[in-house]
Amino acid sequence: MVGSIMAGRTNAQIAEALATLAGIVARDHQPGRENE
Repeated sequence: MVGSIMAGRTNAQIAEALATLAGIVARDHQPGRENE
């Protein structure tokens, strides 16, 4: 696990950034407003 983190540190940071952006976009454009 540690080796993977060290080897894919940059990829992990990119993935985390993308996930954060995706979360913000999903929150901003909530199509599930009908559910509430």
